[in-house]
Order: sequence, then structure tokens, then C-alpha cells
Amino acid sequence: MTIPNNLIYRWGILPLWLLLSASVYFRSPIPIDETRYLSVAWDMWLRDDFWVPYLNGQPYSHKPPLLFWLIQAGWAVLGVNDWWPSLVGPLAALANLLLTRKLAEKLWPEHAAAALLAPWILIASLLWTLFATSTMFDILLTDWVLLGMLGLQNVVQAEKRRGWIMLAAALGFGALSKGPVIFLHLLPTAALVSVWVSPSIAYSRWFAGLLIAVLMGIAIALIWAIPAALAGGEEYANAILWQQTAGRTISTKIHTRSLFWYLPFLPMFLFPWVFWPHFWASLRDSRFFNDSGLRFCLVWLLSSFVVFSLLPSKQIHYLIPMLPAFALLVARVRAVSEKKSRFVSDLLVPALFGAIGIFLVYLPKVPGLAKLSWVQTVQPAWGLTVLAIAVMLALSVWIKRQLSVAAASTALVAAIFVGFLFFFRYAGAAYNLAPAALQVQALNEQSVPYVYVGNYQGQLNFLGRLTQPLPVLPLEKLADWAAQHADGYLVSLEKNKPSDAVYLQPHREYWLVFRHAGQAADVKPL
Repeated sequence: MTIPNNLIYRWGILPLWLLLSASVYFRSPIPIDETRYLSVAWDMWLRDDFWVPYLNGQPYSHKPPLLFWLIQAGWAVLGVNDWWPSLVGPLAALANLLLTRKLAEKLWPEHAAAALLAPWILIASLLWTLFATSTMFDILLTDWVLLGMLGLQNVVQAEKRRGWIMLAAALGFGALSKGPVIFLHLLPTAALVSVWVSPSIAYSRWFAGLLIAVLMGIAIALIWAIPAALAGGEEYANAILWQQTAGRTISTKIHTRSLFWYLPFLPMFLFPWVFWPHFWASLRDSRFFNDSGLRFCLVWLLSSFVVFSLLPSKQIHYLIPMLPAFALLVARVRAVSEKKSRFVSDLLVPALFGAIGIFLVYLPKVPGLAKLSWVQTVQPAWGLTVLAIAVMLALSVWIKRQLSVAAASTALVAAIFVGFLFFFRYAGAAYNLAPAALQVQALNEQSVPYVYVGNYQGQLNFLGRLTQPLPVLPLEKLADWAAQHADGYLVSLEKNKPSDAVYLQPHREYWLVFRHAGQAADVKPL
């Protein structure tokens, strides 16, 4: 790299991160996940309860508290607001980028270019880019995975005490971020040390140190879990001490998918880098198995993918913590490659951007997607903007006679930023539940009885700043409630748009419906 490029690759990642982060201010919290987690933080805040997360007045055992603590920490300093929770995800994403660079420096101190490239690869790996600004757990968890991997590298590079302490902290705070799943991200790579490190390592000392780090990590998590279990009651204690471990990994029926469910998504997860011919050509010439750092990344990547493929519960964002391994691998291969890039083949990535732009132009006419209500409102401007980005990327390839990592990353982030803007312009009303939350708030202020019928996920508590739990009722008890509250209101989430609602708003692809109690027979909750 030339000196100007060094400056671009060292500092240019920050404005790119800022551009991506700015997208949070063009959208509302997305139901049902983001709205739920905001409501948990809000419920804990109202109760002044540090130990036990609550959702709509009930102990919430599905997630540990670190994300909620971070949200409340900002509120404690800045007051309760909407914008601070929106920044927690992007700040965790920035830490991802910085830790990835630090890990690359640790793996390949003699190849500075790898450390400069790695965060650029990560910020433009499509799966990571899509979730980088979300108020969820996976980006935060990735910070602890990266810290743990840094710890492992410190141990093998003779900084044993520091390394094991870093691993213990990563395990403990990772468990406080998303539960024991952190062990599945870190321990397979640690256990397969013989694959990625030289045979001179003392394995007995390695596994003794690993055991101590695991016990220390568990101890960190128990500092929260034991008081929380005592405060939350027997059912909550059983949920966080058992269901969050064996229950949610072995016997869960939540998000159950087939063994190979992730495979068809891999090209999308790793777009655009898996479609870059120069990467594959350089990989073939990389002397892969002679480089312990590359072996480390491969073990991390493959072990994570295999473990999470074997688990019955699967969601696309579960694989986010393995993406830094892919970014490091691509960065290392690209940084030391002496293979000359082929100009024509490097045009494949701009061509794919162009194909996506054309697809978006014709989106309202695509069979299967056209039936979605928001798709019918899409205008050609979205696709044409992505086409313009594709043309600019192609011009960059033409001028430089090769695909620049910085140009490709900028194109991807710009396309995602534009995508967020256009998507929430067209579909924003279906994702913004604030108007419905204000309706509930008004009913509270007027002391009008109301009840939510069906499965409530906390969508409205924070948005409406509700200070009391929203009453929830199963459908089979609705008739009795309606008979006793003739002046009341019924709230339900339904598949079909009704014609008899007092208030109605879209809720993703469904409808959030407010009715008078006398219309109880018309309620058809999901």
C-alpha cells in the first residue's frame, strides 16, 4: 500500500462507521425484538431493579442483563430518551472493528496491511452490516468473542496470565450479554489448539489454564446469576440457571431448523467478498497451512459454523460472532498476495451490485414478493440509487485496474444506508408502533379499561412510557372480560385487516387493532 492508502485504511473506517450508524435516526425501534428489549430496560428502570430483568411486570428470563444495564447507564447520565439506546448497538459495532484490527496485529505483527484491511472487510460483510446498528445482543456478544480470541493469542505468545484473564473476562461478560452461548463460540477454538499452534506448546498447562479461565468466567456470571435467582423466585431461578444452558441448546423448540439450514444463506452472509475472484485466487497461493494465524481463523470459522449448525435453534444473526474470523482471513490473504488482480474478473462485484439495483427497480413485479403490502409502494429511486453506486464502483475498478477493498466496502455500506432509508420510507409505518403506544397511553390517562388479547411481546411499554404493566388476556377469557367492561377497549394483533376497528395500524405484515369491548366476537388474534 502507498502512504495515502495507509491513511485511508487507518482512519477511513471511522466515517464509514458514522455513515452506517446514522441510519438509526431514520427509523424507529423495530418490532418485535428491539421494542421488546427497550421495554425490558424500561421496566427495570421503573422498578429500580438492578438484578432481575422484567417485561410487562413479569421476570424476563430469556436474556441476561448486560444490554439492559448499558441502556440504563446512559439513561442515568442523560435522562430517559430514545436516542441513547439506539447508540448502544453502533458503539458495540465500533468496538468490533477496533478489536478485529487489534487481533490482526496480534496474529500477523509483520503484516501491517492485514490489520488495516480487516475492519474494512468486516464492516462490509453483509450479515454484519445489516445488524451492526441493531439494539440486540449479537454485536455486543461479538466484542467478547474477539476479546476471548485475543486472550488465546496472548497465551500462545507468552503473555499467559494476561491472556487467561482476558479469556475469563470474555466468558463472564459474554455470558452476561447473551448467556452460555459464549462458551460455544470460544471453547471449540481453544480446545483445538493443536491444529492452529506449533507442537511445542505444553498441552497440560494449556488445558489447566483453560479450565481455570472457564471457572473464572462462570464465577463472573454467577456474581449476577445467584442474586438474580434469589430475587426472581424459583421459576426465574430455574429458567436462568437451567433453561439458559442445556434447555435452550439441547431441548429447545424455539426457531428449530434443519441441520443444513444455514448453508444456502452463506453467500448472502459473506457478500460481497465470496464473489471476489481475486480473493479465491490469492487463497490458493497463500500457503495456508504454513500460517498459524490463518489456521486459527479457519478453526474459529469452521468450528463455530459446525457447532451452530448442529444446534436445533437457528437464526441468521446467531452466526455474527464468527464473521471477524472471515474478515481476518480475507484481510490476511489479500494483504500478502503477490498475485496480480485480473481487471475483468474484478468487475464481477460491481456487476452484482448492479444486478441488485435492477432487482430493486422491478421489486413490485417480483412474484411472491409483490403480495407484500409495502413492496407495492416501492419506487424505482431505490434501485436506481444502488445502480449508481454500482457504476461508481465499476469506475473505481476501471481507473485502478483492480477492485479496491476500501471502494468495495464503501459501496456496500452506502448501499445498506440507502436501503435503510428507502425501506423505512416505504414500510416505516408498519415498523413504527409509537402511534399505537400513544393510543394506549391516552387510555391510561383517561382511566379507560383495556386489555391486550393474545401473545404480547412488550412492543408498547417503552414507546408509550407506560408506568404500569399492560393487561394481557387469553382469547378464551375475553367474553367474560368484555361483559364486565362494556366501556373498555380490546387490543389485538391480527393477520387480516378488519373493517370495524376504532383504531388500526400496520404491524409489519399484520395489523394492530383497537376495538370496543362490544366487538369481542370479532377479535381474531394471531
